[in-house]
Amino acid sequence: MRKLALTIMAVLISVILGACSSSGGGTHTSSSSTSTTTASTATITIDSFAYSGDLTVKAGAKVTVTNKDTVPHTLTDKATMKFDTGTISPNASATFTAPTKAGSYPFGCRFHSEMHGTLIVQ
Repeated sequence: MRKLALTIMAVLISVILGACSSSGGGTHTSSSSTSTTTASTATITIDSFAYSGDLTVKAGAKVTVTNKDTVPHTLTDKATMKFDTGTISPNASATFTAPTKAGSYPFGCRFHSEMHGTLIVQ
């Protein structure tokens, strides 16, 4: 019975640690293939532990963030806490409203410190 309990615990720990690590390590930043949107809606994609898409948006734009990875992520304003998607499960999306004041807003993932980027609000 004790051996079974230890085996179950080992499997659970492996699953939890696997969900919190990236394959390949290193620093992941926002992709260079970004675009600017002049619309009141924008889309950011999380894929391979990196952010890409509409990283320059209009003030007050609705921003939809889609997680294409197999682990949960967030897109969280690190400096002013003006926006946060909350946890986005794999293959799911969340929406936030961009700040109404123009500027640069550094963001990242609360679960993966190597993931970061900058939202430019115009």
